[in-house]
Amino acid sequence: MERDDPRPDSTDAVPAAPPADEVPTDLPIALGDLFQLLATDRTRQLLYFLTARGGTVFVEELEAAFDDEAMIGFHHVQFPRLIDFHIIDYDREAGAITLTPIGDDLRPVLELVREMDDPAIAAVPNRAER
Repeated sequence: MERDDPRPDSTDAVPAAPPADEVPTDLPIALGDLFQLLATDRTRQLLYFLTARGGTVFVEELEAAFDDEAMIGFHHVQFPRLIDFHIIDYDREAGAITLTPIGDDLRPVLELVREMDDPAIAAVPNRAER
């Protein structure tokens, strides 16, 4: 017999909440803004990549790891949004993307989100995988 009630019951899998001492409490941006950014798969993929690499990442590294469609989205959507929120600095002439201190401060949150994310999205592409 099928359930008519769309609410999950006790048999549905629910990710376990992280321990309270691992949940960041001081976010460098408004919670609503963070949720807005994290709602997009491509933005999460880019942020996972940048935080995994640390420091400055060059556009060539992104091009080696992501397909052309992702790169177009990065240039037209993700880079401008992350710049607006002061999460990255983007030097177009040098083709260099650097996490700002705000981006670095988001690292613990991104690590928690990444653990709960779809494995295909959470996987940080490697140059050799492409």
